[in-house]
Amino acid sequence: MDSLLGSRDLWLFALIVAAGLGSYLWRGLGVWLSGRVTLDSPVLRWVTCVSYAMLAALVARMLMMPEGPLAAAPLLDRVIGCAIGLGALFLLKRNTLAAVLIGAGTLALLSVLRAQGWL
Repeated sequence: MDSLLGSRDLWLFALIVAAGLGSYLWRGLGVWLSGRVTLDSPVLRWVTCVSYAMLAALVARMLMMPEGPLAAAPLLDRVIGCAIGLGALFLLKRNTLAAVLIGAGTLALLSVLRAQGWL
């Protein structure tokens, strides 16, 4: 008869604890460093630039090489949805949520119109 906490269960529990400790170690380090970092520091500006570049690359990849259901939408529909979303971002004073919803809604509308044969 196996014990209540067998060696496999103990190993799984140890992995979960190790993963949690690893995650909380970095979170704690981030909290500790957050009070010491100035918003205008060159390092933080570099991190901001890298994050914007990664976001731009992901958007470009989604437009040019989509996967899953997005691949069924024609390139023109994806570009129009992105352009309208980008325009909404600037017209709505950088309201990101509204711009994303407008861009996605435009793509959905174009897909429905195309499926109905109206485009």
